[in-house]
Amino acid sequence: MYIVIFFSILAFLLTYLESKGKMKGGMKIGFILVTILGAIHYDYGNDYFSYLGNYEEITRYSFDLLGILAGEYYREPGWALLCWLFKPIGGFFMMVAVLNIIQNYIVYRFINTNVEVEWWGMAIFTYLFVQSYYLMSFTMMRQEFVVIVFLGLWTFIKERKWWISLLVLYLCSFIHSSSLILLPFAFWGFVSMKNAKIIGVGYVIFLATLWIFQDTLNNIFQFALTLDEGFSNYANNYDDGKRGLNIGLGFIVSMIPFVLSILFLFSKNNQASLQIKQMVALSAISFLIAPFSQIIQLVGRLSVYFGVYSIGAIPFIYSNIKDKSVRICFIGLYIIVILYSYYLFFTTKKSRIIYKIKRIVSKMFYFKSICLIFFIIKCI
Repeated sequence: MYIVIFFSILAFLLTYLESKGKMKGGMKIGFILVTILGAIHYDYGNDYFSYLGNYEEITRYSFDLLGILAGEYYREPGWALLCWLFKPIGGFFMMVAVLNIIQNYIVYRFINTNVEVEWWGMAIFTYLFVQSYYLMSFTMMRQEFVVIVFLGLWTFIKERKWWISLLVLYLCSFIHSSSLILLPFAFWGFVSMKNAKIIGVGYVIFLATLWIFQDTLNNIFQFALTLDEGFSNYANNYDDGKRGLNIGLGFIVSMIPFVLSILFLFSKNNQASLQIKQMVALSAISFLIAPFSQIIQLVGRLSVYFGVYSIGAIPFIYSNIKDKSVRICFIGLYIIVILYSYYLFFTTKKSRIIYKIKRIVSKMFYFKSICLIFFIIKCI
């Protein structure tokens, strides 16, 4: 745990130094460090040994391409094929290393080419400290790999090279079948932002409809689960027994980036390019899906596919706030929410080591987080 936190903070600081012109290659060095950590990690993440067990089960028999493609070895044949490809060149540990290298390189390239240098710090902060991205690469290996590949396709999406995006996303569905929902977004580059307000209004109406008809939606989801026993069992593994939307203070605060995204799309003085508006609108979709996790947690995981674009969108929507004092307040609030979620990610793990240090961390957290918040705001 500590080494992940240390490397993440170090990568952020190095990126900050480069963004302020105080060193060259800071972000690159930072990404190299977190990539090395991800590549060599062992027994870290809830599903690590599950993936290791699946790998051993898949590769224990003779290679059978037809059997793999038919899903006889694993429900996602693309993942089974990857396991077989790495068997003669280092096995599971090499596969984990290579996937981490690819993922972090994609994120590095995305930030480098799509985010202004002065906002690199906020972009890498979002990637490293929002638990759905870098941290989840240790746990949800299959889905997180597809999530980052989708991020890497942004160049082709915005340039309207839909055939490349469509082909890659279709192939990704053989690694994680949920990525099939991404196929229509291969055409996102064709979405006009001349009337961006219409998209914003549509998003708000969708959320309002979700709130009004939450009981009906809950029944629909429950019925859908009964249609596939395997999927039902898989979904139940992520179920915490909660039903319905719980709109409390935490939910409202977590929706602030969504509200700012809508205001960004509504802004009359917004001089952002078409591609930036498209990116912001795409990332905002995650906030439309995330509330479903309070009905069925597994459905909420789909929001990660779109939320990953917040790595580029968050810097734009916060830089759009013209009043410096207001901007600092909103950035501070964003950092508080992210750091608190980051804290909970570690302290809620059922680990003997974490349990022993939890009381110490809880006493130190608030003071340290306040100091870190002010420092990050200054850096950004």
